[in-house]
Amino acid sequence: MSKLGSLRVKEYKVVKYKESYIKAILLGQSKISPNRFTKFLNKYAKDSWSTKSIDKSIDSVCLLFSREIYIVVLERDIRETPIVKEEAPLITDEWESIP
Repeated sequence: MSKLGSLRVKEYKVVKYKESYIKAILLGQSKISPNRFTKFLNKYAKDSWSTKSIDKSIDSVCLLFSREIYIVVLERDIRETPIVKEEAPLITDEWESIP
């Protein structure tokens, strides 16, 4: 058997980041704070999560107010699995004689 390399097994997590309803009601529209969003992402980065993708959505509050919501897809490696290739038996043109 020969080792070809390794296969990384990944784990994924989907989380939402949103500001409070109170901010949306008081200001009419709530945009995210870059500082708070950075802290939010760094909290997950400490646990080895990396950002795979981010999608922005608008959520309505009481039909009059809106706020931004970010849906973040995170990923991290959970283990490496070696890829092993079994070697084929050696084929020769010689015949073995049976005693």
